[in-house]
Amino acid sequence: MAGSLSKPRVIVGLDFGTTFSGFAFAHISEPEKVYTHYDFPKSGGEKPYCKTLTASYYKKQSGPEGETWEFRSWGYPARAEYSQDLQAARHLKRPKVPSPPSDDVTPEQPSVGTYLTRFKLHLACKDMGASSAHALPKGLTVERLITDYLREMGNLIMRTLQSNYGAQLGTEVIQWCVTVPSIWDNAAKAVMKKAMTAAGLVSGADGSPHPLIMVLEPEAASFHCHKVMSEQTLEVGDRLLVADIGGGTSDIVVQEVVSTSVHGYQVKELTTSSGGLCGGTYVDARFMTFLHQKIGPCLHECVMKHPTVYAQLIKAWEHAKVSFGDRASIGESIDINLPNKLVAEWERYDERMGIAARESYDELEITYEEIQTHVFDPVVEQNMDLIARQLDQVSGRVRFLIVVGGFAGSPYLIDSIKRRFRNQVEQIISPPNPGSAVCQGAVALALKPASIASRISKKTYGFTSIEPFQKGVDPREFMEDCDGVLKCKNRFKVYVRKGEMVEVDECISGTFMPIYHGQKSMVLELLSCDDEIEPRYTVGEWVKKEGEIVIDVSKDMKLQKERRLSVSLYFGRSSLEIKAEALNFSAGGTTQLELPVEVGYL
Repeated sequence: MAGSLSKPRVIVGLDFGTTFSGFAFAHISEPEKVYTHYDFPKSGGEKPYCKTLTASYYKKQSGPEGETWEFRSWGYPARAEYSQDLQAARHLKRPKVPSPPSDDVTPEQPSVGTYLTRFKLHLACKDMGASSAHALPKGLTVERLITDYLREMGNLIMRTLQSNYGAQLGTEVIQWCVTVPSIWDNAAKAVMKKAMTAAGLVSGADGSPHPLIMVLEPEAASFHCHKVMSEQTLEVGDRLLVADIGGGTSDIVVQEVVSTSVHGYQVKELTTSSGGLCGGTYVDARFMTFLHQKIGPCLHECVMKHPTVYAQLIKAWEHAKVSFGDRASIGESIDINLPNKLVAEWERYDERMGIAARESYDELEITYEEIQTHVFDPVVEQNMDLIARQLDQVSGRVRFLIVVGGFAGSPYLIDSIKRRFRNQVEQIISPPNPGSAVCQGAVALALKPASIASRISKKTYGFTSIEPFQKGVDPREFMEDCDGVLKCKNRFKVYVRKGEMVEVDECISGTFMPIYHGQKSMVLELLSCDDEIEPRYTVGEWVKKEGEIVIDVSKDMKLQKERRLSVSLYFGRSSLEIKAEALNFSAGGTTQLELPVEVGYL
């Protein structure tokens, strides 16, 4: 029955990635059988893979309200449709369409549209460094892009589930689990939650009534690896470093096994997760930069004239990249077959500039050392530095270093990590098909949510409060007369401190009371602080307002300032959760009630 609150029957793990996205699923009657999807819409020539391109194609449409963006296609077909429209525009002798400097976003064109990839990077934390995500075209927001993409992915998932479990299967039996980087802030998680709702996958009349579960990517990866490491014996106290190195971001954390009993595998965080923008797409970007240096200005000129040349070069590079560093080809040069238009352009350029003709313009030989030095090493070194910093935070030996994510399929990356850390950890493991580890692990974690025991708080969290004024300590400008009593406003009431370990289901509570007679509502500001020093006040460069909570306390006014309200935060979960309860006064006819609390970032 639609809208039923009965337990879900199918668990779906959705991995929305920077470069590629995929999903896995399982029926609760067969929890050990987690299926990874491979049959994504293709445009021709793509090999079967557990993910499809995180890419979308839009075209402008004119209407009564002016020009708007129309969503046209997603995944590999988006890239194909964009290329077809480019070719058609050229054949119709329309103005030449310039190519973008990268594959992220194309310029707005009335006849061609815009092709966008890597838009997930717009949600990356600001302290992770410069993102390679380009500015979005006017009229398109990251929320719109993610929503449209998830809607199409959701439609494919529902068709897949109905094919497996029967056409009668509806959204009311689906439990959605979306994976998110642990290095994301709460605002980024909020965008994903809103997008899942806007895409019609959760809540609403047509979406699943079961609350969305957000699973942290390294935790999902860790749990999946535990399942496939059947030959390994994990013991209580064993430490695991999980490196989730995807297309755009790297996400690193150290965990400790706290239980291997019959009740299940359970871990806790030992370090605050860290990461950076150093996934596999940055290797692609460095390759194109190197290619421009190798071939010269004619490459840029050719791409400007023939935009599809860029996509052809990236496709040729992807075939070479996946095997670079494997034992069979270490030290060998690679040959990149060049598009015919580039061949002709390069030959004409050399002739025009008086440069001696090459033996062949059809392919470009690049030495192993050139790729190693100019393309791979700068990105690989960034990842190894992140791993090293995590290991430095842990006293005692880390037993396993687990590498997952799309870039984990690179033999060169894995070999580099093994050479660097083989004397610091007992074993370095990358599971088969590492690109699917996160979505498979998300399903497994949803089936056994107690597998995560605790996490480390990334920031200090608390609320704005008013405390007794301390002369000689508190600044006079913060002094306030509250019905004849001197109080200090702008005080930071700490709930959890940065670096503290918090149990997943641990609830941290504080009591708040009105400060004035006749007060009918209470405004609580939820704050965070990224400084190592515990904040005393709500002002300062490190303090950030996360949201504002307005609570109706107009019932039982006879209690006046004695009305007590308990405000609780659940910190150990993948996102913050808040609950407010009236303790000693009536709120809607009951003595205890979960009050309707709206916080912008949750």
